[in-house]
This record gives sequence, structure tokens and C-alpha cells, in this order.
Amino acid sequence: MRVGVEIGGTFTDLVWMREDGTVTTGKVPSTPLQVEQAVLDAIVAAGVPLDRIGHFSHGSTIATNSLLTQCGAMTGLLTTEGFRDVVEIGTHDRFGNIYTSFYNKPRPPLRRRDVREIAERVDGAGNVLTPLDEEQAWSEIQALLDEGVRSIAICLLHSYRAPQHERQLRDLIRRRAPHVDVFTSHEVSPEFREYERTVTTVVNAFVGPMVKGYVDRLGNRLREGGYDGTLRIIQSNGGIMPASAAGENAVRMLLSGPAAGIRAAIWFAQRNGISDILTLDMGGTSTDVAIAKNLDARIVPELIVDGLPIRTTALDMATVGAGGGSIASIDPGGFLNVGPASAGAFPGPACYGRGGDLPTVTDAQLVAGLLRPQRFFGGQMELSMDRARDALGKLELSGGLEERADAVLRMVNSNMAAAVRLVSTARGIDPREFTLVAYGGGGPLHGAMVADEVGMRKVLIPWSPGISSAFGLLVADLIVDVVQARIELLSDESLNFDSIEELKALCVTEAEKLDLAEGTYEVQAGLDLRYAGQGYELTLWRDMKAATAREINDVFQTEHKARYGYARGNLPVQVVNLRARIIQKSRSKIETPVRAGDGVREAAVIRLAGKTIPATFMSRSSLLPGQSVGGPVVLEEPTSTTVVPEGWCVSCLESGDLLLEKL
Repeated sequence: MRVGVEIGGTFTDLVWMREDGTVTTGKVPSTPLQVEQAVLDAIVAAGVPLDRIGHFSHGSTIATNSLLTQCGAMTGLLTTEGFRDVVEIGTHDRFGNIYTSFYNKPRPPLRRRDVREIAERVDGAGNVLTPLDEEQAWSEIQALLDEGVRSIAICLLHSYRAPQHERQLRDLIRRRAPHVDVFTSHEVSPEFREYERTVTTVVNAFVGPMVKGYVDRLGNRLREGGYDGTLRIIQSNGGIMPASAAGENAVRMLLSGPAAGIRAAIWFAQRNGISDILTLDMGGTSTDVAIAKNLDARIVPELIVDGLPIRTTALDMATVGAGGGSIASIDPGGFLNVGPASAGAFPGPACYGRGGDLPTVTDAQLVAGLLRPQRFFGGQMELSMDRARDALGKLELSGGLEERADAVLRMVNSNMAAAVRLVSTARGIDPREFTLVAYGGGGPLHGAMVADEVGMRKVLIPWSPGISSAFGLLVADLIVDVVQARIELLSDESLNFDSIEELKALCVTEAEKLDLAEGTYEVQAGLDLRYAGQGYELTLWRDMKAATAREINDVFQTEHKARYGYARGNLPVQVVNLRARIIQKSRSKIETPVRAGDGVREAAVIRLAGKTIPATFMSRSSLLPGQSVGGPVVLEEPTSTTVVPEGWCVSCLESGDLLLEKL
């Protein structure tokens, strides 16, 4: 039996796959002050027998929250003499803020006085120019310890090519100060680009101890409950890794929950014979959007989190501050804004009755009539209409409360539509031939309206959409990425496949560390390629041993034209990195139950798209496979609410998933 638990900003979701493949779900409020408690609450609520569980997978935003709130370990940095200000200088990239007169560069969680220079030097070819002086190094390390530093990042010049000095420093610290956490760039991010490599290592050192402490506490609590298996964590690339590797590789968890949701969306689309999808995951704090043509979600080598470039593989997605807890306000110009500030789980939206008094998207949904107070969260949590109306009354907008609620909803729909365009039309991809997969607590409620804004005509609502990210934990593959920097022109002479074989051998070593039995996983090889001198690269995953440099070049030209709209076949192509990946495929065969409901239909008036209209409310489970109904209809279920606007029709597919289609 398997269990997947994903912690969101407002709720924590659980999916339990029983021995016969059927699933049970659970949903409880998140506990921000003691994060792991929500996991245990969900286990108790669902009645999971931990002593009989074979695999326990988990997704959490703890790494992201630690970075964004600056609540990590006090961190120091050891760098090569003369390179103290690499993180201060940064790059010229302003991340879209080119017109801001008073732009401030993003700063890593590190004080300048906690950056210490080490007397050593290695050149770009890996030759030692200045040997490491351990006594000089220890005097700098001791100065950091005297400052109160308890986590140290080591990033020396060209260590991606020759890491021996980083290893010396790491071993020195572990011998003389074993209580200090230490992270080296050749283990965290063994790639060229000094600024990005340094920032990634520093961020890993900052959030790593927090992540390790959390994972250890959760693992201990699970063992106390009877679970004796391996705790597994979802990574930003959509793959699972053992929790034992999470502390050393905390940056791989920065988009943990959203990545699981994308894996679930692909699984649900595949079982319904849908090939091209856009995903819309609306939770309590934000909405995440991704694209997967032919059900292949693009993986990128870098994330931007709080303005900081993090070199780690991740599923390509766009995130906007548009969730159920997003706060509506009036800006100085008198215009309505929704998000990115959020009421979170506590105090939450005003209608939760936990002390919040600011108007949020959930309050607007309630006042607009799309949510019914007694039916929210499957009836487990009654919402306060009076508090929601009081909160919306604070918005200085014309019209009645219902009109204000509608304005908030239309604004948040516009924000989400902009994110959809960012991953589709902004890249030259027409979204109209794609199906929007809407999930999360709020995705099904807004899915059809967002689709309308971008011209899409089909929306897939998965089974139990409010727990899709937790569901994705059960179907995700185990993935471990290994990368090795190598910058040279692509040619038959330079394409030395012995290096790729060495990388594959390193993967085998990593698999042994993770207790993966031989024959249960495969190893893929890849190349990062670019035009000589280009500022970015493309990754090609294929059997490189059976290809010539010319064949690889032809594939690169085709991929580059497809991705960026042009190719320059006359320009030389460089190899930038060698990559390898361990993949252990998920073998889960899951059956989602389709149960008949009571069939009761109730009429009510709702405010939608600028109009007050009558609508039919019904239980989602009362719509059986093969049945259809035209909008306006509101389908209620414990984890979410699906709104079918006027001019749309909803059908229950044989799988039990819903398909909304524009008439």
C-alpha cells in the first residue's frame, strides 16, 4: 500500500492507495507553526495503518517558505581569494524590471561579512595554480564560527572541473567543527557560471538544515506510528527522491508540491486519451500553470525564486499570486488588485472565522454564490457569509457586494489567464487546441472562465481534484539527476563517450547509496548544447552512444527552431554539460472509485461574469459516466467545486473524470 501527502498553504492533502489499487483521500487544515503535524493529522483522519504501508511519499513547500521568509540557518560562504563579491555584483539581468528607476538586485540570504576568502586557485582546465593553505583556511572558518555561523557553503573557482580543494575544506570543517553543516558547490551544482553556482550553493546551505530537521522529525513521527519504510520526497523536476538526500539537496524541493500536481495532471490526461494539455493548479496561496505537449512537460535547468537563480532541474511552470486566500485591495490609483499577498491558512479568508478580516478570493466566491456555507469542505467546515460580506464591504468599489465579489473573481481569472498565455502564446504556441486540466481546491471553480479568456474550448476536471498534488506523489517516478560541466565544441573527436559512461557509473554509485536494487531502474544520458557563446542551452535526452556529432547537431538545430523559432546551422555548437539521470518507474496501478450520489438538484442564484443568473447545484457524484448536463451548473464535492458557466456543457467520462466543453 502507498500513501502520498502534500502540504499546501491552506490545506494538507492525503491519498492512500490500498492493496487492491483503490484509493482513499483525506484533507485537513495545514499547521504552519508545526508543519509536520498536519501530515500526522491527515494520517489519523484517513485511518491509515502505517505499519502496513510500503511507500510513503511527501511534498512540502518548507524549502521555499524558508527562503522566502528568510527563516533558515545562519550561513557563511568560503570562496576563492579575490572573488568575495561574486554574489554582491551578480548579473545584469533585471528579470523584467528594466524600467524600474530604483531597482534593487536580489540578495541571497547571506551577510557580506560572512563571506570569507580562501588562498587557493585552480584554472579552467583544472590545474592547481595555488595549493590550498589549510591553516589560513581554518582561521577564516573560525572567524565565521565566532560570528555564529552554523551552516557553511563552499564555492571555489572552477571547482566544477577540479573539486579537490572543496573536498579538503569540507573534510577540514567536519574534523574540527562536526556540529556545522557544510555544503560544497561541486556536489550541489557542479556547473559553470560562477554567480549562479554560488547562489545555488548558498541557498542550499541556508535552507538545508531546516529541511533536514523537518524531514528527520517527520520520519521519526512516522516510525513511532509504525512505518518502517523509506520516506520519499517529491522534487521540482517531478521525480521522487529518498528523504535521506533531501537535506543535502534542499534546493531540489523548491517547487515540490506544484511538480507533483503536474505529474498527476499528465496521468489523468493520459487515461482519458488526451495528448496536449495546459495545467491550472489553483490552491490557497497561488496558481501554477504548465504546458505539456504530447504529455511531455518541459524540464528547465534553472529556477528563479525571489529573484535568485537556482541551478537545479525543474518542471517548467509559471506561478501567479492567485489563490483562494489572495487578498483583494485598491491600489493608490484606485484600481482593484488581487494578490499576491495572501491570508494563508491562518488567519485565512474572513469567512473562515479565524480572525481574518481582509477580503479574499474565497470570500468573493462565497458572496457570489458559487460556494455554499454549509457544503464547503464536504460539510466539515462551515463558512461565515456575514464575515465574508463585511470583508468585501471594505473594498471601495461601486455597486453592491455581489458586484464587488464578481469584480474580484474576474480580476483573478484575468491574472490566471495571463499565466496561461505566458507558457503558451508567449512561446508561439496556440492554446486553443489544448485541453486545460484544472485541479487544486480552486482550479475547477475557475477553469472554464480562464479557458474562455484564452480561447480554449475543453477543460478536464480530474477525479477528486482538490488532492491532485498528493495523487501525483503516487504516480511519480523516482528520479535522481547527475550533471558534469564540460565546455567544448561538438565534434566526433570531442564527443568522448567514455565520459558519459563515467557519468552513468556515477549514477550506479548513487543508486547503491539510495538502496535501489539493480535492474529496478534505468539510466538516461543527455547533453546540454548551445551555439558557441550563447547565454542559454538546450538539453537533449537520447542514446548518445549510437549517435554521431553530426546527428546530434541536426537534432539540436531542429529543437532550437521548435523552441525559439530560429536555427543557425552555420554557427558552431558547444557541449556545455553532460547529464545523466536515474529513473525508477512508478508501477502503481490505481483505480479511482466512481460512486453514485443522491441525485438531488437545487436551484440558486449566482453572480457570474457580470450577470446574476439562476443555476443548478448538484453533487458531482450524481453525474454518472456517460451523462451530460448544460450550464450554468455548480458541481459540489468534498475537495473542490466545479463551475460550469452558461454556454458550457459538462460530461462524466468513463473514467469518472469530468470534461467541460464550450458549446
